[in-house]
Amino acid sequence: MVTFTISIPEELKKKIDGHPEINWAEYLKKRFELRVKELSKFEELKNSGKI
Repeated sequence: MVTFTISIPEELKKKIDGHPEINWAEYLKKRFELRVKELSKFEELKNSGKI
């Protein structure tokens, strides 16, 4: 597995830290997967001439 590092504003980090019940790495991984699927579907529709 690859490691992905991002920088976020300090204020956002404080808010994230206020929710330790959330596995943020897992949440972001799922959001990335969903977005990639959405983009793939969009490209599929665009290439087929449906949009």
